[in-house]
Amino acid sequence: MNYNTGNYAERCAASLVDEWLAIGRAREDLAIVVVDNASPNDQEEFLVRIEGAGHIVIRSSENLGYAGGMNLALEETAGCKTDLVAILNPDLYFLPGSLRPLVEYITENEDCGAVDPRAYIDPACALNLPRNLLPTILDHTWMAIAQSSRLACRAYSRHRLKKALPWWSAEGPVDSNMLSGCCLFLRRGVVEEMDHLMDPRYPLYYEDTDLFRTLNSMGYRLVHHGASRVLHHWSRSTGLVGFGDSEAMRRYVVSQKKYYTKFYGRLGAAWIALVNAAVQRVPARFQNRPMIELVDLGAFDEPIEVQLPRSGRFLVEMGMAPNFLLSAGLFGVGDRWVCPPATWQWFFQAKYFMRVLDRDSGELLGAWTFVKSAPGRDEPMQADEMASWTPPPDLSAHRS
Repeated sequence: MNYNTGNYAERCAASLVDEWLAIGRAREDLAIVVVDNASPNDQEEFLVRIEGAGHIVIRSSENLGYAGGMNLALEETAGCKTDLVAILNPDLYFLPGSLRPLVEYITENEDCGAVDPRAYIDPACALNLPRNLLPTILDHTWMAIAQSSRLACRAYSRHRLKKALPWWSAEGPVDSNMLSGCCLFLRRGVVEEMDHLMDPRYPLYYEDTDLFRTLNSMGYRLVHHGASRVLHHWSRSTGLVGFGDSEAMRRYVVSQKKYYTKFYGRLGAAWIALVNAAVQRVPARFQNRPMIELVDLGAFDEPIEVQLPRSGRFLVEMGMAPNFLLSAGLFGVGDRWVCPPATWQWFFQAKYFMRVLDRDSGELLGAWTFVKSAPGRDEPMQADEMASWTPPPDLSAHRS
């Protein structure tokens, strides 16, 4: 699926082909379909090169949404010999060795409906992207209250972190009720049991959540596979915080209503609307307040470094809001943390909030806010950059 990200889509397709061949699969058994979802910026340069590489390109005259675009792409693979179907964002990059665990697991475990990899924003494999929690009425209400109540915010943050730790530390398969729609592998036979790959009534967002609930209702397991590592270059098509423009927000609101109506009925959707309205009436000074005291470090154009009060195993959580309701995470050891250059370059030019917790006791070791003043990288990974890539050493030492 492409939306103003043709340069990323081109590299994503190339990295997938490389990994497909590396696991001994035949090139003719792989069909890659790129749907350009009416990108407002000219993508023809990239689309022509993608076609030249032997892939199928569909130029949609209208924005069909993520679900509509994926369904259209699936129709083009009807004659493909492979027994797998993948749902991929364009800003992915398949690291060496990333495809085999996914393909082997979904192929060998017939009770598994979908499998996804561990996703990082950087080739150093330092910063794990946040774990998605299944949207429920309770979760939505709790998170809404947490946006203005520090007590609720601390409680919800602990709840989310408890769910994220096994996700970030897994070196193998972990069952879940919610995966990430940015990179999914399914068996074609499972897809053929459904009316469609994704419900096209969602204009944007919640279509993957709907898919996961559908698979669960069919009796299939959802699995997150920690042995597979991919890069996900984080919001390159939808913008800095996921809502690049008012149209994206409008589509989100429509999809949210459809989701809660479908799974919780009209009363459930009415409750969500009431909660949303209540949040909007909260004075701005009470919204998204820091739940802990933060030290302002100022602006940096070089990788940030923080000194910790003592040496030991630690967890760094980083987000773009001071309440840490949605945070990426990484593990470390020692008495300080220095952001790897390969991680730093992928950060947007923006304000960030960071806290460090003792990995063993959960004690807060420090909390800071800073601004990245230098522009972030906006070019996809290239093959020569990854030629000598090896997994970071001693990962398990930080995660046991």
